[in-house]
Amino acid sequence: MPSRGAVEGPEAFAAALGLILVLELGDKTQLATISLATRHPWPPVLLGAAAGLVLVTGIGAAIGGVLAGYLGPWLSAIQVGGGILFIAFGLWTYFRGDEEETSEEGRGPFLTAFALNFVAELGDKTQLAVIVLAATNAAPVSTFAGAALALTAIAATSVVIGAGLAKALQARWLRIASTALFVAAGVILIVEAVLGG
Repeated sequence: MPSRGAVEGPEAFAAALGLILVLELGDKTQLATISLATRHPWPPVLLGAAAGLVLVTGIGAAIGGVLAGYLGPWLSAIQVGGGILFIAFGLWTYFRGDEEETSEEGRGPFLTAFALNFVAELGDKTQLAVIVLAATNAAPVSTFAGAALALTAIAATSVVIGAGLAKALQARWLRIASTALFVAAGVILIVEAVLGG
């Protein structure tokens, strides 16, 4: 049953697209995706990152109000846990040395990119923005479409940056850059959880 103020259409789509593009530039998920793309082939990283981001966006647009009500007290704990995961993954990337574990099937990078992006965005400002936009505009479909397109574009940009770094940097510096990006993303996630509550 549509509300009388429903605005499904280009305005809600454009509002979500613009806002989410701005919110995600330089965000922890972008840093993590760049880092993954420096170590793995780009297709599974892009597909995993986009799938994780789109799933979180769908949750926010479809059942955001209900989800926020149930998970509200746990969102900070989820974010801190995600931040610790990012830092641990960054340190593991550095200390594992030159061992390559890129699989032919690409399942490892896909699942890693999916999980990191999903956990990082669950309860993040981007998901909250999607919830608010979908509710205030009474336009969950348009909001989802705009936000999903924005997040996929950011994931694609991140993969291009990561692949470029992989070509430009020597293996030692690549490992250091990858570690630094993951640690930075983890610290940002923890600080957001602590300060943002």
